[in-house]
Amino acid sequence: RTLASRENVAFHTSEGNVDAIANASLAEAKRLNADVVILDTAGRLHIDVDLMSELKRLKAAVPITETLLVADSMTGQEAVKVGEVFGQEVGVDGVVLTKLDGDARGGAALSFRVATGERIRFAGTGEKPDDLEIFHAERMASRILGMGDVLTLIEKAERSVDQAKAAEVERHLRAGQLSFDDFLAQLRQVRGMGSLEGMLDMIPGGGALKGQLAGADPEKEMRRMEAIILSMTPKERANPQLIDGARKRRIARGSGVQPADINRLLKAREAMQKLAKQFGTVGRKGKLGGLPRMYGQGGTGW
Repeated sequence: RTLASRENVAFHTSEGNVDAIANASLAEAKRLNADVVILDTAGRLHIDVDLMSELKRLKAAVPITETLLVADSMTGQEAVKVGEVFGQEVGVDGVVLTKLDGDARGGAALSFRVATGERIRFAGTGEKPDDLEIFHAERMASRILGMGDVLTLIEKAERSVDQAKAAEVERHLRAGQLSFDDFLAQLRQVRGMGSLEGMLDMIPGGGALKGQLAGADPEKEMRRMEAIILSMTPKERANPQLIDGARKRRIARGSGVQPADINRLLKAREAMQKLAKQFGTVGRKGKLGGLPRMYGQGGTGW
């Protein structure tokens, strides 16, 4: 119910056994002219005879187009046993593996493929609906081997990035006019792509970078930067040069950080400006085609 409400999707439940609930749900879906109906059944971590009987009754009571088994890749061999019995007793048309955002869990995909005889349809790599992605066996194999998954990373960027805003930020960078509004927009777009750890898994050699970040919390740092920027006035965000000592102290109080944190953020912005100028200078000399596009055309964003 919570997820349906968040995604603005119709949700229906009623009292009674699964047969009655399913039929009532289908009737409600027809009334709403819904294209797709998902019957979400009770989950189990272990083989449950009563649940299997319930699912058989459900399949007999309503016309089912596809039956997908949603499994937690972290539960190991027990989950594979559940998948095997589920396939034999109820029938499976595909598998959705959740929590598949770590290299060590990739082997679960192969185990479920063998146990159920059906292919993995989707992989869940986070807690948000956007973290549900189409499963590509060759990409998962690449991740397990430490070779990354650049194609999935590009797809995530294309879904998350506002191309018009990215182009606007690039123009500001070229002109040396990067504002904290630009910084905030890009920060939110990066966060919208998922966890930094998950993105590193998709970059060739990203495992080594993850080792360097051991003990750090990049997501917490990004939230801290966002809090700092939101504590600035619109005028300060548009004109960072106005931020003097008194303003830094006020912003620090408003965002719950120290003035030193404000200084680090200001220096990060200045570093971006300098880097942009260097790219632009090299480009004018013909050695590099100017500042690369931030997303989708060879650039790296922040």
